[in-house]
Amino acid sequence: MRQQDSEITFLRAQVVALSTRPHTNNSRPKPSLPDPEKFNGQAYKFDTWLPSIEAKLAVDGEAIGSDVAQFYYVYLNLEGAVQAMVLPQLAQAKESGTWDYQTILDQLSRVHFNPNKIREAATKLMHINQGTDSIYAYLAKFERVLYEAKGQDYPDVVKINYLFNGLSQTLKDRLAQQLNLPTTYTEYLRTVQQLGSRASTTSATHTVGHRHIVGQGHTHSADKMDLNLVDIGALDVALNIVDGKPPQTRRARSTTREEREELRKQGKCCRCGGDDGHWSDKCPLEPFRPASRGSSRGSWRKPVDGGSGSDDESSEGGYSSENSDFMGKAIARARGRKV
Repeated sequence: MRQQDSEITFLRAQVVALSTRPHTNNSRPKPSLPDPEKFNGQAYKFDTWLPSIEAKLAVDGEAIGSDVAQFYYVYLNLEGAVQAMVLPQLAQAKESGTWDYQTILDQLSRVHFNPNKIREAATKLMHINQGTDSIYAYLAKFERVLYEAKGQDYPDVVKINYLFNGLSQTLKDRLAQQLNLPTTYTEYLRTVQQLGSRASTTSATHTVGHRHIVGQGHTHSADKMDLNLVDIGALDVALNIVDGKPPQTRRARSTTREEREELRKQGKCCRCGGDDGHWSDKCPLEPFRPASRGSSRGSWRKPVDGGSGSDDESSEGGYSSENSDFMGKAIARARGRKV
């Protein structure tokens, strides 16, 4: 019992000693920022790499470690060709025992410093154009060049003028239609964004609903009132309006007796295939007749009522009309047809 009491007393003393000992934590904190991309020596990438490596060292310097660790961290974030450029700084640090990573950054800054950077950006700002870019891509590019040229301190009227000059002609026209335009750059920028967004939406809407007509060299809108193409039953009958000239009288295509009989059984016009209840004697198309000899291709003789050579049945006879009558019937048929 005495031995057990002694052991318990000893263990209690150890617990008290451990609880009163100052707490020390030798573990390093976890890094907060990701490692920057290695610098490959290209001048245009230095402007983004330098602030990235400086932010990493400022925020996660304790996590990286001592001055030696931070020096080698910067050195190892360079490609081989760039490492060779700063070998004198590494040799100096080893010789003197002073590990200051800022010597590496200063050397790279001297090499990649462009004394004409601001002037070049200002020149670029005067010639920047939207082109085929979206309004958002253009504004992002414009803002970047503006800040490279130190143009954030320009008067608003100057920034607005630069912005306007680079816009597409469509947006310039839309801005010209506005009665009151903002005079501050920020509000003007918002107006351009709104108009650019509407222009993109309108362009996408107009693209939908257009179709290409077979046999024609242009595109028509799929509007129900588009009368450049009249669909009558199974036939597509072009009005053939060219340069404002009135259409020529149109004739039905050649059909066999079996085809006409089948159309008749279906309750359709056996001449044009229309299903609106009219028969061949009221059809807007002339009966099919072969071209007369000696005539130019595509021209037709005026049919004789009930004459030979017509595809229509003899009981139905031929039907002729003036161009105005044909136009009226064709337009009525187009408007009444379901699309």
